[in-house]
Amino acid sequence: MQLFIQGLGQAFQPVSMLYILAGVIWGIIGGAIPGISASVAMSLLLPFTYGMDPFYSLPMLAAVYVGAEYGGSIPAILIKTPGTGAAAATVLDGYEMNRKGLGGKALCMSLYAGVLGGLISVFILVFTVIPLSQFALKFGPTEYFWMAIMGLSVVGAVSGNSPMKGFISAVFGLFLAVIGMDSFTAVKRFTFGINRLSEGLEMIPVLVGMFAVSEVLRQIFGGEVFESVKNKFKMTYPTRKEFMQCTPIVIACGAMGSIVGALPGAGATIASWIGYSETKMICKNTETFGTGDIRGVAAPESANNGVPAGGLIPLLALGIPGSNSTAILMAGFTIAGISCGPMLFVNEPEIPYKLMACMFVAQIILAAVGLLILKPLIKLTSVSKVYLTSAILVFAFVGAFATLNDVFASWMVLLFGFIGFLMKRYGFAPPAAVLGFVLGELVENNMRRALQLSHGSMSVFFSSTIDWVLIVLTIFGVCFPYITKFISKKRAERTAAKEA
Repeated sequence: MQLFIQGLGQAFQPVSMLYILAGVIWGIIGGAIPGISASVAMSLLLPFTYGMDPFYSLPMLAAVYVGAEYGGSIPAILIKTPGTGAAAATVLDGYEMNRKGLGGKALCMSLYAGVLGGLISVFILVFTVIPLSQFALKFGPTEYFWMAIMGLSVVGAVSGNSPMKGFISAVFGLFLAVIGMDSFTAVKRFTFGINRLSEGLEMIPVLVGMFAVSEVLRQIFGGEVFESVKNKFKMTYPTRKEFMQCTPIVIACGAMGSIVGALPGAGATIASWIGYSETKMICKNTETFGTGDIRGVAAPESANNGVPAGGLIPLLALGIPGSNSTAILMAGFTIAGISCGPMLFVNEPEIPYKLMACMFVAQIILAAVGLLILKPLIKLTSVSKVYLTSAILVFAFVGAFATLNDVFASWMVLLFGFIGFLMKRYGFAPPAAVLGFVLGELVENNMRRALQLSHGSMSVFFSSTIDWVLIVLTIFGVCFPYITKFISKKRAERTAAKEA
């Protein structure tokens, strides 16, 4: 703790704060542009760290990570285009709030949840970096498999009024995840002779197509895009009651995001969906989720903003990067001539604790920058829909092009835009398909890896306490929508009987 306090003193120095500010701003910009994720934004900045003092370069890279996780929620709320994969869950309620004229409230809650969740994650990192790194090592293929299945249990929460169509949508998403080269046998699957599909489908074209382009097509064919804008710019903020209601959710999801971030291979996208699904299972009056419930913004934003600090746990303590972003941060350590791992806390303990302190300062700076840009951002909602949808399409195709530096990605955006539009028209659930696509690789790879290690024995999936805990949570998640529907039906019947 003493080293962390000393690190805070160094982090609050003007030069350090300037580098952190630059990192946060660049991270917000990178996260807000579809296709420029946290890892891409960090990699673009990496060459500039050559020759820099590691006390400045490493905090700047970490600040980019922090800023990008918040930045992804901005287009997710305003234009239904998740800037990062982790912001996909935020679309469900954030965009619906914006459609109701509550975009400012959604952005403000996103900022509050992100900052508080990030701060909680930093404190967890400081006090539990060694124990949590040891806990993360207990996760094997079966634990990862059940964690992904638990994430899929949210399908009922994002399926609208038809759980069966939601299930079909999720299966379609799982199918999309297996397209490409089999990582175990090197055999091409479902590529239909298209060589560009050998590497599988990129996440950003699928997300942007399913969410953003499908919404634009819905507005065009529905005639909404030609309607005049009736609501003028109006900034709204969450009420004190809403802050009080969301704070326990933010604290819980921030801690959960830190734990998920400590698991190699999990990441912010999985954390946000788990945060959303678990919040929906635990909270009361969950029938409003997906229709503009502010809790549906707070939960995923706190969870995914808790991941950056959590991701430092295996990196600093074990020298294992758990995601693309932490791998780039590890490259920053290498450039500075520093080796991550247990000996880092013995040989140069001031470096990891200075980095933790700088992530704490980065959250404070994020709060200040976020408050400054709230009003300019919300003014976008008063722009004519013709111009706004045109800009969405431009950003969608340019962002997709940036992921592969190829026009093929833009064609994929258009294809999945039409698929998402048709799914909406016929009552299917694009969010469920996206969820299946995001978690599909984690499900398949860990299931096959576990079966290989056990020589085909299914008992391996029920061999640890962690497995059983995740199984129970999964069953509860699957049954929860039906339980809430039954309770709501009984309440309605009792109310009707009293009125009669």
